[in-house]
Amino acid sequence: MIDCIVTTCGGIEEDIMKCMAPTFMGDFALQGKELRQKGWNRIGNLLVPTANYTLLESWFLPMV
Repeated sequence: MIDCIVTTCGGIEEDIMKCMAPTFMGDFALQGKELRQKGWNRIGNLLVPTANYTLLESWFLPMV
């Protein structure tokens, strides 16, 4: 069990997803709308597959 999660700032869900599945280097100039249509999400210059959000939900929701 996890007693405590310490994160810097911003979205803790993003930090957890980085630990659970691959996140890839992208570019700040990439268009979020076009990426989303291809199954990707941009967080700053990081690219996160949409499947990572599903993985996070399947891990987190049983704890709620």
